[in-house]
Amino acid sequence: MTKMRVLAIVIVLALAGTGVTTIMGKTEKTIEAAPNKVSVKVSEAKNVIKNSTLSYKASLEASQEGIVSGKVGGKVVQVMFENGQYVSQGDTLIKLDDQDIKNHIASSEAKLKASESQVTSSESQLVSSQTGLQKMQLSVDNAVRTYDRTKELFDGGAISMVELESAETTVSNAKSDLESAKANIETSKASIKTAQANVTAAQVDLKILTNSLADTIITAPLTGIIDEKSVSLGQYANVGAALGKVKTISPIYAVIEVDQNDMSSLKIGQSAKVKVGSIDINYYDGIIKSIEASADATSRVFRCKVEVANLDQTLKPGIYANVDIVGDQTSEVIAVTTDALSGNQGNYTVFVNDEGVARKRIVSIGEIAKGLVEIKDGVKKGDSVIITNVNTLQDGDEVSVVTE
Repeated sequence: MTKMRVLAIVIVLALAGTGVTTIMGKTEKTIEAAPNKVSVKVSEAKNVIKNSTLSYKASLEASQEGIVSGKVGGKVVQVMFENGQYVSQGDTLIKLDDQDIKNHIASSEAKLKASESQVTSSESQLVSSQTGLQKMQLSVDNAVRTYDRTKELFDGGAISMVELESAETTVSNAKSDLESAKANIETSKASIKTAQANVTAAQVDLKILTNSLADTIITAPLTGIIDEKSVSLGQYANVGAALGKVKTISPIYAVIEVDQNDMSSLKIGQSAKVKVGSIDINYYDGIIKSIEASADATSRVFRCKVEVANLDQTLKPGIYANVDIVGDQTSEVIAVTTDALSGNQGNYTVFVNDEGVARKRIVSIGEIAKGLVEIKDGVKKGDSVIITNVNTLQDGDEVSVVTE
């Protein structure tokens, strides 16, 4: 009986080991396979020191903007740019019809020559009048001396009254001629002044026309990218009309609006990180370039410009971005290596080793820097976070931790 009882126990154990079952008098045999374990590496979630960060939504703006416009009006005969084209300051962009101005220049040059000739003629007349004045003065002096001698002779009874009166008439005529010569000199001087004024006016007119001729070529006001083109061949371009814009985008500004409560944490020259994109995220280094002195009257926020070098000019005005500005204060946050992170924006996950079983955790993340990602929710300090095979693991998979 003892042997039979032992044999029965052995049979029961054997059946249990091979998975033998009896259903409705029928015997079935099943073989249970040992589960496969996934070899993984893990890293402990730890507290790290993080500088306080202020985050803002931003819009990118050109650092400089110049309007393409003409100083003279005219018909557009050539347009030499398109939107998106890179131009340098002084490059020719538009040419206006210049024929009328050239015609006026020719007329002005003729007037200038005529006025210069008049100056020469008036100066010659002045020289002639001055020579005549000297002669008239000599004539007066001679007539006066002759009169004085005649008067002495008359007083001595040597000559008649008729001869004395004749001498007086000669003196009077000589003095009259002298006054005429003086008047001619003043007339010549006035003619010279008038002619010189005409020369000056013609020179000014010619200079204005020459400048206007140069202004029929409209150039780029600064170096940058052409935008907002609004000109076509054949149209009449009015003085000062905006025909396009040139925007400097290297550097470019990320413009943020700062609440008054955060103003004490910002200063010009402070470092910032500009993030662009939602799927393919790119990070750019920046610095605070300017902070407005007064808040907006309606929103009560301060506009702040963060400068980004943008040397490759990949960033364009109008793009939305996010700006993180690192402050002076610090705090402790939970962080794990970026290798643990899987998923995409708004749906990130990690796997935690829960006593040999992979448990999937949905996490919300913060700043990513130096190979670490801040975990705001979903993981606690000390959790053993899996950092390999995260894209093939399934929640509940058994894992085996390896060190190498």
